[in-house]
Amino acid sequence: AVVSTQSTGKCEILHWVPISKNAHEQDFCSVNPKFVAVVAEQIGGGAFFVLKTERIGGIEPSSKISKHNGAVYDIKWSPFNDNLIGSASDDGLVRLWNITDERGVEANHAPVQTLQGHGKRVGGLLWHPSAENILASSSYDNTIRLWNAETAQEVSQLSSFTNQITDISFTMDGSQIGSTCKDKKLRIFDAHNGTIAMEGPGHENMKVSRLRMLKDGNILTAGFSSTAARCLRLYDPRNLTKVVNELAIDSATGSLFPYYDPDLNLVYLAGKGDASIKFFELSEGSVFYLNQYNSNNAQRGLGMMPKRGLDSSINEIARAYKLDVAKKMVNVIPLKVPRQSKSFAEDLYPDTAGYEPALTNQQFIDGENAPPKLARFLDLQGATATSKGFSATNAANGVDNSKELAALKAEVAALKNTVNEKLNIIEKQSSRITELEEENTKLNEQVKNAEQEIAELQKEWCRKYKLSWTIKVSFDIN
Repeated sequence: AVVSTQSTGKCEILHWVPISKNAHEQDFCSVNPKFVAVVAEQIGGGAFFVLKTERIGGIEPSSKISKHNGAVYDIKWSPFNDNLIGSASDDGLVRLWNITDERGVEANHAPVQTLQGHGKRVGGLLWHPSAENILASSSYDNTIRLWNAETAQEVSQLSSFTNQITDISFTMDGSQIGSTCKDKKLRIFDAHNGTIAMEGPGHENMKVSRLRMLKDGNILTAGFSSTAARCLRLYDPRNLTKVVNELAIDSATGSLFPYYDPDLNLVYLAGKGDASIKFFELSEGSVFYLNQYNSNNAQRGLGMMPKRGLDSSINEIARAYKLDVAKKMVNVIPLKVPRQSKSFAEDLYPDTAGYEPALTNQQFIDGENAPPKLARFLDLQGATATSKGFSATNAANGVDNSKELAALKAEVAALKNTVNEKLNIIEKQSSRITELEEENTKLNEQVKNAEQEIAELQKEWCRKYKLSWTIKVSFDIN
């Protein structure tokens, strides 16, 4: 059975981390063998922290990236480059950042690429599992877009949604992408052209549901039943109208985050606001409960270490980075299988996804598909020292460009023009106001003169009226 332990020195690895309190439904943490990234709480704009995994203690202000104009909703490390991370934001942009091994987050850190096209906030990100620099983003504009991250060009667009997209997941070869939505439907799209391959009913409750496309072809979903109970379900993608298997979890209210290990067919399930992480095995079209890790502190979300970053000397099969908002802390939770033998456990560490992509981005764009390229677990341990950069290229000529700088300069120029236009309008309006005030003064003088003439006329009228009345009275007496 899988059990969890807390090794000395790996608990509470990060202190005083201002973790985001935003209600958006993402896990707010992404991890690789080099770095831990956490979405930060910030007033005005959006930010996230990037720190080295071996760091213990408090954070440094210099580790903060805050270049978005809106709240950051999701962050994801590239599966083939431990130095490249993407961020999605309320400002409708996806930005890519290159984090160096030596300097980490540099002062005035600028993105190496910006992906712009969504009409509303971007809520989720997902890298392609086997093609290099292909990134999917989901947005509140009810679309999923696939991007060539190098050129910032849109590869395909997936639509047909009528409500908020809650989760996306690629098939193992990246040919299709599945989605869950608040319209309570499951959809499977062709990742190349955006057409719907299959559609069917999902969880009956409108609360957030999530999915994982499994190695055997089935679909695992985590959500709420019609009675608002949390549950896991298995679907056959050939017939989404039928639930193959369902396992009730509990009646808690927090949304569920499933983390899938295709090597061991395990699922780690963490609920938002829960204090536990549950472990399940997938076998022969069914879901089986194994064990769970319990603590006293509620979790906002988790970041899961990729398999290549685990410690085989203690039979560690997973490592969770748990976000504790109340204590401003990130706890590291190693999950391991206890064994007497100290030798390498080959059954726990089969060949796994490595750093080398199976496809280039152009091969995927041209319509090719392939499962992730596997490597021996022990061979990947030394590969984490490799530092890879990322160069955005111009889509037209393939040379390095200054697209981000040019876009910013154009934006500044446009703002200056807008400001000048507004100032001209204000100046004209000020002149008109002055003219109106002068006219108003003249009118007030005319009114005053008219009032004086009226007063004189009233006096004259009274004088004449009094004289005629006196004459009339004298005649009556005579």
